[in-house]
Amino acid sequence: MNGRVLSVLPPYEVVANVSEGRDASILAAFTSVVAGSPGVHLLDVHHDADHDRSVYTYVGEADALILATRALARLAVATINLASPAKSGAGRGVHPRIGAIDVVPIVPLGPAGDERGAIAAARTLGRALATDLDISVHFYGAVARAEARRALPEIRRGGFEDLATRQQNPAHEPDEGPAAPHITAGAVAVGVRPLMAAWNIELTGAPEAELLRAARSTAASMRGSASGGVPNLQALGFALPSVHSAQLSMNLHDVIGAAKAGITLHSIRDRAEREARALGVQLGESEIVGLVPDAALRAGGDPNNLKIRGGWQRATIESRLSR
Repeated sequence: MNGRVLSVLPPYEVVANVSEGRDASILAAFTSVVAGSPGVHLLDVHHDADHDRSVYTYVGEADALILATRALARLAVATINLASPAKSGAGRGVHPRIGAIDVVPIVPLGPAGDERGAIAAARTLGRALATDLDISVHFYGAVARAEARRALPEIRRGGFEDLATRQQNPAHEPDEGPAAPHITAGAVAVGVRPLMAAWNIELTGAPEAELLRAARSTAASMRGSASGGVPNLQALGFALPSVHSAQLSMNLHDVIGAAKAGITLHSIRDRAEREARALGVQLGESEIVGLVPDAALRAGGDPNNLKIRGGWQRATIESRLSR
């Protein structure tokens, strides 16, 4: 459902991540199935060939989002084979993944949505995906069944390749569905989280290998788990073979809460720039994967200074809802 201006924020947002970023015909089919789902407003689609990943951002009532996500997941499992040469070994994308339909967070968005409702929707969705697709499901974030299982990076540790071994450990067994991963589609992580900024910054000014080393070093220094790191920040350094460059890839969790605490995208970029320069490289353009609130880009500085490719306005939830 597109082309309709929404005057009120819908209750919930889904940001579905699928492990396909290269096959145009498959990607078009994914877009079509979400856009054609009743009661769902598809706001943004982001494809990345180097990551071999696409992100679909859509909003609506919980029941409509569940049905749309089940349809997307069915198509992803039918068309993506993570065990194939195109998806493994040298053909593997640079982004961590455990499944064809890899990660599905449900995010409370509008005044009619709350964490309790999102948790109920996530549990319903997880059970449905396990039943529909005979695929194992891991719950994370606010819907996790134990504190140790809240963090998505821990669920994805080792990727699709190590998933079968990890699932044999009771600490990492699935919450729903089979005890072992789907042979071609792996598993899916279904979560509940606040609004997040998924943000990539390209590095420039040096040969590709040096850029990658700088990206990884900067990520290791800045991530929240590091001594002196940025709270609530996940960070990784990735190669970008298609453009012979490298990228600092970051997730800032609870982006609005972080801004209130003085942690903004501007302060993060400023720190990344200092660290990159100390390593002899520069920061280039950035991209927002999915969408963020307008306030998150304005907090702490002029949004133009973030150098978001295509213009910062296109990256806001508000701009997409007004189309």
